[in-house]
Amino acid sequence: MDLFADASIESKIILERPIKDPDQFYISVVKPREYEDDGRIKEGLAKVYERGIVTHFVKPQFVTPTCKDIFDELDKLKSESIDKPHYVDAINDIRKKLIDCMTQSKLLESSSIDQNFVQILSKSALEAMKTYKVSEKAGLYAWASSRDTLSGRIKPSSTDDSSNEDKTNNGITTDEIFNLIEGKSRLTCISISDPYTIKELVLNLTDQFLHRRKQQFKVRPYILFVFDEAQEFVADLTNSRGIDKECSQSVETLLRQGRKYGLGGCIATQRIAYLNTSALQQLHTYFVGTLPRPYDRNVVSNTFTIDQQILEKTLEFAPGEWLMSSYIATGIENVPIFIVADNSENEITSFIEKVS
Repeated sequence: MDLFADASIESKIILERPIKDPDQFYISVVKPREYEDDGRIKEGLAKVYERGIVTHFVKPQFVTPTCKDIFDELDKLKSESIDKPHYVDAINDIRKKLIDCMTQSKLLESSSIDQNFVQILSKSALEAMKTYKVSEKAGLYAWASSRDTLSGRIKPSSTDDSSNEDKTNNGITTDEIFNLIEGKSRLTCISISDPYTIKELVLNLTDQFLHRRKQQFKVRPYILFVFDEAQEFVADLTNSRGIDKECSQSVETLLRQGRKYGLGGCIATQRIAYLNTSALQQLHTYFVGTLPRPYDRNVVSNTFTIDQQILEKTLEFAPGEWLMSSYIATGIENVPIFIVADNSENEITSFIEKVS
């Protein structure tokens, strides 16, 4: 609250639904128990809302296919035409010309298609139908002759960046969140309760950041992704399916490859036993609080190579006491140290005393 109210810090709060006034914003925010009935919190949050930084997430009206989507269609058509060699040759010819197009335009498989890609796809598809004498009654011919319709699914480019600043009430899309974080926003908070929506957003954002950084050879601005309730985003892959598995693998990839491109990761959870251990091993600094469950202590001991007897000392921890293990920060490998953290609620108290 104190940072979001600071006008010198460019920031944005992205919620699940539109917020119409400070009272609605106050209800939407979870307060520490000590401050639930403190009227000064309402004043502090009102100052945050008055900055005009509160918006909501919306799915884009235009869903532009990616190059991978087109190749997936070609693969499906190829598997359906395996008994027709000339159909397969036609599909291979189309694929080759699309790969050449992507090379020239520096497009990745994850990149959205553009008008040039659609033109080459449409032209090469029709040429291949004639060259390999594909029947006009065939499904492959129907697919090839309708590729120019993809032009209508390409999102129009925005030429007025300033207008984006006035669209708070209209919500913000995935691409706009990406541009916001890559741009001037120093602090961005995304809070969405629907599990599918937030996981899909995490999946899209992490993939987009990694691919763009790799494509452009960028390492700045440095970005730290913080995942609270990490068991929702970095779930153990053993029993994960669908979007849960995809999200966990995507975050793991971010943690493994992101350092080279200025992308860092921080995860917080009280249920470490439910996490993807391969992702945990990509982290370099660990803060361990009280672990009452033996299974959790076993996971931490095996993953971070911390002695079990040291972890049992966490059962005696008072609030604010932590076990920290970090070769990068301390220069001591596999030797954790005990620390006492500052009470963050003191910062809240200090802030609300200023605004009240």
